[in-house]
Amino acid sequence: MAIWRTLKKKICRKGKERRGMYYIKSGKQTRTFFKYLRKAAMSGRLPKKYLFRWFRIQAGRFFCTIKNGLCSALYEARTVSKGSALLVGVGAAVTALALNVCVLSVEVTALQSEKTQLAQELTDTKTALEKDIEVLTDSLESNRAESETKDEIIEEQKNALADSEAEKEDLIAEFTEQINNLDLTGGAASRSSADLSNAKNSLAETEMLIRDALGYTETADALVAKLHAKAEALQDTMDRYPDFYPTIGEVNSPFGYRRHPITGETKLHSGQDIGSGTGTPIWAAAKGTVSYVGYEDGYGYHICIDHGNGLSTKYAHLSEMLVSVGDEVGKGDLIARMGATGRVTGPHLHFEVIRNGECVDPADYIG
Repeated sequence: MAIWRTLKKKICRKGKERRGMYYIKSGKQTRTFFKYLRKAAMSGRLPKKYLFRWFRIQAGRFFCTIKNGLCSALYEARTVSKGSALLVGVGAAVTALALNVCVLSVEVTALQSEKTQLAQELTDTKTALEKDIEVLTDSLESNRAESETKDEIIEEQKNALADSEAEKEDLIAEFTEQINNLDLTGGAASRSSADLSNAKNSLAETEMLIRDALGYTETADALVAKLHAKAEALQDTMDRYPDFYPTIGEVNSPFGYRRHPITGETKLHSGQDIGSGTGTPIWAAAKGTVSYVGYEDGYGYHICIDHGNGLSTKYAHLSEMLVSVGDEVGKGDLIARMGATGRVTGPHLHFEVIRNGECVDPADYIG
């Protein structure tokens, strides 16, 4: 029954073939059923094994028809010899054997066809595999060549990197030595404001050189940090350099030898006299610490500021003093007001610059 269910699924499609449903459902092996069975097998919708089974069924039916016909004839005659019966049996056996041989021949032909088809498929597969192997071999050769080229490039880059590292080490050593040997604040008392400004610009240029050569690496950052420390020290030196004009007015008596306007003696005038009115503001010429605030006969009320680096300034003939000893003042801070105290002929500021204990020309600092 399993065979008939399979045949039912395989054979019965749309259209006229539905007429075979009756024969399959009833289980009758009629001529119409076998016609649809053969048609389905030959059209490829039914496996060949069912076609072989159809051959066997047909052979069996044919054999049964012959056997039944012979038996009917013998029964009607009721007289048959043993030889005739044996002949009938042998004939039936030979007929069945011939039919089985035919079926086997069909099966062998089908197997040979399948064998030929498999052989062709194997040949095609082998050819495809050989082509794939050839392509893979070419690809491997190409990859090997590319790998060798890349290895050469990597080796060249390693050598270049080693040379670059050596150059970088030399640059680091050179920059370190330069930074350590920088003496930006030494001799600041005798240096000009322009010299200090040039030194500051030199620091900025050195930082740019370090960044260009070493980038933003830790080594470069360490060198730049040293430069910044130097720059801060230089900035402090520049802030303590007395180049800020201390008041409003014009110089009416410069530094140098002159006849004293009161005593008439010829002696060294140790500073500059800047004339203006009483109460004119007076500013610190540089950053420093107030070291003296008091009165003397010649200077009258006056203030001294120590700027460090061997430099100090004096502001004399004041009418009002606005700072005390020990105060820290910045460049340009208001410290007093102009007056006419002491030995003077009129209100003015007597401004002195003292370098390493000696009075020098203020014009070298404030112009």
